[in-house]
Amino acid sequence: MRPDWEEEASWIWHPHWKEENEAKGGGFVYFRKTFELRKGRHICALRISADSRYLLYVNGIPVSRGPCKGDRFTWHYEEVEIGEYLKEGINVFAAQVLRYPYTGGGNQSVWRTRLAGLYVHAVIRDEQNTQAAAAHTDESWECMKDEAITLSQGVYTQFLGISEAVDGFKRPFGWTEAGYVPEKWEKASRYVFDIVHGELKPWELRKRPIPPLYETERRFVGISRLSEKGSKPDWLKLVTYDRSLTIAPHSVITIDFDAGELTTGYLEMDLSGGQGSEIKLLCAECYENPPISVPWIRDKGDRTDSTNGDLYGDLDIYRPSGMEQESGEFIEKYEPFWFRTFRYVRVEIRTGEAPLTLRKFSYRETGYPLDVIAQYRSSDPQETALWDISVRTLKRCMHETYEDCPYYEQLQYVMDTRSQIQFTYILSGDDGLARKTLFDFYSSLLPEGLTQSRYPSVSTQVIPGFSLYWIYMLHDHMMFVGDRKLVEQYLPGVDAILGYFYRQIETSGLIGKMNPRYWSFVDWADKWKEEYGVPDAARQGPLTVYCLMYTYALQRAAELAAFTDRRSVAKEYLDRAERMQLAVKENCMSISRPGSLTDGPGLELFSQHVQIWAVLSGTLTGREARHAILHSIECPDFVPCSFAMSIYQFRALSLVGLYDKVYDLLAPWRQMACEGLTTWMEDTVSKRSDAHAWGSVPIYEYTTETLGIQPSAPGCEKIKISPQIGRLSHAEGCAMTSKGMVSVQWQLVDSTFRMHAAWPEQISCTIVLPNGQIVRGEENGEFSIVMNWQNPSSESEMKERL
Repeated sequence: MRPDWEEEASWIWHPHWKEENEAKGGGFVYFRKTFELRKGRHICALRISADSRYLLYVNGIPVSRGPCKGDRFTWHYEEVEIGEYLKEGINVFAAQVLRYPYTGGGNQSVWRTRLAGLYVHAVIRDEQNTQAAAAHTDESWECMKDEAITLSQGVYTQFLGISEAVDGFKRPFGWTEAGYVPEKWEKASRYVFDIVHGELKPWELRKRPIPPLYETERRFVGISRLSEKGSKPDWLKLVTYDRSLTIAPHSVITIDFDAGELTTGYLEMDLSGGQGSEIKLLCAECYENPPISVPWIRDKGDRTDSTNGDLYGDLDIYRPSGMEQESGEFIEKYEPFWFRTFRYVRVEIRTGEAPLTLRKFSYRETGYPLDVIAQYRSSDPQETALWDISVRTLKRCMHETYEDCPYYEQLQYVMDTRSQIQFTYILSGDDGLARKTLFDFYSSLLPEGLTQSRYPSVSTQVIPGFSLYWIYMLHDHMMFVGDRKLVEQYLPGVDAILGYFYRQIETSGLIGKMNPRYWSFVDWADKWKEEYGVPDAARQGPLTVYCLMYTYALQRAAELAAFTDRRSVAKEYLDRAERMQLAVKENCMSISRPGSLTDGPGLELFSQHVQIWAVLSGTLTGREARHAILHSIECPDFVPCSFAMSIYQFRALSLVGLYDKVYDLLAPWRQMACEGLTTWMEDTVSKRSDAHAWGSVPIYEYTTETLGIQPSAPGCEKIKISPQIGRLSHAEGCAMTSKGMVSVQWQLVDSTFRMHAAWPEQISCTIVLPNGQIVRGEENGEFSIVMNWQNPSSESEMKERL
């Protein structure tokens, strides 16, 4: 529904903007509006949006960035209270607006329409709530095209288009403040739309659904490499204390700064002088060997090895203006418009005829304001490191959407995001970004019933199996929050997705070969790398793993339908699931390896993935399921899982009573920690990204399995606490539910097991002790026990009976 106030302001743009102004990766336009206020306190809930992105200043102070990522039919605006930035006398609203090319290019996750624009709605009121001024966007705003910044796609960050080459001499310094005198500025042009007869504007405004990203001042913690002419103590004083450092004319110096961990932030540089100089900034995740043939295939070992490795990435180039002013030395400030991802930043400086003085080099860390409440520690000190790295990785992959990786793509993929949302629930209980994600992918539905695999995205990509993860994601939200209205809103999408797969079923009862236009990706498995994660069986016909994932989706969908009292729909979904299970067992059981399922009918090709989803979907149960999973781990002929699929493998192992195997399967995580990673890498196939939050699976394992905290009814009305002892002697921590925090601590000393748990009183809790004994939790939200330790050999037997 259109807001009542929307028509009070207009969308505006530069009157002489042409398509070629945005053709080379995008272009910037500066906007200004001045107005006068009397003495006194003022308030203003300013609403702002732009196509494609903006940075808003009030009296020279940056106060808002956006708009939050959306799409053609959901164009977000930010509402910002700016009263504290207003003053007596002349005030200035100033906005730097980036327009990405409508025809493609730029940041692929940022939507753009056929028109560029800026929208500001601002009513300033005094202490008596009387209107003191209005500064809505209209022809009274002034604007100017930027001539200083050139954007490029880059080689490494090809999905982003954020690399900058900046001519400081052409920058309009001081344009955000009241004393600036605009000389080449023009009156903005206002758009007029006919909306009387149901025609939609290019931008359908909807309030930003998540809080603004945080920005926190940070310092670099060290220097990892410095060219011979440099003085390391002087550079450390610059980044630690803002102690000025002057570089002589005709000098060349290169220095690598270390942030201490992989992070995301806005680089900040203050300088003066330096006319004729050039400064290159290279942001990199790590030190590594040269990329293998193409930028996305990498050779990485110790990420901190600055002696044998090097930094690879796209460049930002800044050429100082060298300006001077009569009142004193002119200080030039520069920061790239978009945040950067880095552990290391290389600064290469070449001075000309004049000396260059650097006064500051730091950054402001940014990301989604995730409030991490959950904690964990155990008798294995290495698990603390794995926990910390997992939390950091998740935080680095959360901005206005969840992201596959902050360095290379910043795109929200369904498979990645489903796991990330689960980790978020556990850590903070925050479902704000999850709700936005569910809406985003629902908005991406294609006419034939599939969601897009990544969204928002200006280019359409379809991975059929990824649509099923959206159903799992919706089921997760039901179990965590129990929001019936939300489930009802999205059930049509569930039916659309399941309907697509249902229409692909062949006479064999299996889902047939996928449309060749689509990418039938399953996992970044090394043996499937030639087909980019698509199993070899896909060339022949049906994929068993898709049939099983579809079965699992039907079962989750049945629970969603039952939750909204649509019993007949739930029964239909379950009937379809049973028929698919029978078809898989009839067509895909192996001849050469009895008890295992093949990757496709009539093919003796095997993967862990098929056995995993057979267990999760209940297609294989009991001893049969246990055999299939165990055989897939022990037999080298089975294509193994990557980090992305590990969370599902670990769930299957837990279901069949083999969870002890997880300790050995987490060995790659321990290896990554030894190699100096501060966030988890994407996979072992390309080794491209060093920050991929689908690898943050230790968050899930340590809380839901080691501590044993699991929801067992929608909305966390009921939970189960079933701790896994494994190879530990003690563990303690807490995890969030939608109703509050649950804490568990247990200890095994000699033959005595002690356990204490606490949970919100409105939750019904069932305790499953390590020996299989089931105990009802106390109504006051606490449980304690001291008991003799049972022989571990009986544990798996008890679980199998359960």
